[in-house]
Amino acid sequence: MNRILTCAAFTMFLSACTTMSPDECRVANWQQIGYRDGQNGNDPSIIQRYSQDCAEAGVVADSDLWRKGFQQGTVLYCSPDNGYRVGKQGREYYGVCESEQFLNNYQLGRQEYLVQQRIAEIDRQIGDIDRQLNSLKDSDQDKQKRNVLQSKRRDLVRERSSLLSPSYNINFSF
Repeated sequence: MNRILTCAAFTMFLSACTTMSPDECRVANWQQIGYRDGQNGNDPSIIQRYSQDCAEAGVVADSDLWRKGFQQGTVLYCSPDNGYRVGKQGREYYGVCESEQFLNNYQLGRQEYLVQQRIAEIDRQIGDIDRQLNSLKDSDQDKQKRNVLQSKRRDLVRERSSLLSPSYNINFSF
């Protein structure tokens, strides 16, 4: 039984590494695939994986058409608004945009994403502390634990409050 599960897990792992099936390689519209990849801001090195997958199927990937489509797709991806959205979603950025506005907005969105992730982590930690506090008895040893836990909880609440407070970052350049 263990052997079957191991084989199944290994097969799923291998299929997750495959980017294109042989059938997809045979009917591929490389410019359209590149466009989609560019529009999604995918890592440009994905064409190498396509080429590898398709070579195994006896098909040559048209990297020139793919690059042409990729360039067209990045025009949509690289808008400043999308930079903020991509950052706020916590998505990885592969350096495909030349626009400084995109990158600035990506960094703003990414910062907001990281703050939200930290707040969620703090909330989990506070919940854990609250559960621990509720399980403590009135013994002297538990009173010491209670004091330590309450102190940690206060620190976390303070950090959470500071993360939720608006901060103003004003840059002037002349």
